[in-house]
Amino acid sequence: MSPFEYLLVLASVILGLAVCELAIGLNRLLRAGSRVRWDWAVPLAIFLVFLKIITQWWAWHAAARLGAGLTFEMFVATLVSATLLFLLAATPVPEAGEGVIDLRAYYAAIMPRFWLLFLLHSLAAMGVALWVLVELAHTRPSFSPLFLVVALPVALIFLRARWAQAMGLVGFSLFYLFQSAGQTLG
Repeated sequence: MSPFEYLLVLASVILGLAVCELAIGLNRLLRAGSRVRWDWAVPLAIFLVFLKIITQWWAWHAAARLGAGLTFEMFVATLVSATLLFLLAATPVPEAGEGVIDLRAYYAAIMPRFWLLFLLHSLAAMGVALWVLVELAHTRPSFSPLFLVVALPVALIFLRARWAQAMGLVGFSLFYLFQSAGQTLG
């Protein structure tokens, strides 16, 4: 096992726990059965976070060639990013509890926190990626449409309109779904 792989195990465990959080929460909702008033926003938010986790894991694999130069500070920043992603994964799934679970009302209540965590993770992940590219790959960053990943969540924190939320959830889901499409591990 390379030193990079050794360090990445801890960050991978955090992402694995994030996937578990999504799966366990979804299972709780399914077991609650008729007590759940279903709405499209929560399952779509869960799907978006799932794609974001997978994309993060995939990006770490792509950075393996730079792993030998990873500093302690970069590793800590990576762990902070992974922890933010775990917190994001814990947000869209309500506790099953007793009584009726209204997913539309739940999403309306957690929506600002969801997009704030989405934004914070995006900033942390892009910050670490830029730091690694500049320091280790000696690459000059340039403008990229990826910076929209920062601007749009800021707007979605404040835009409560369901159409805007739908556009954000669907748009980011498509972005993460196709971001690494066709790439291989080799």
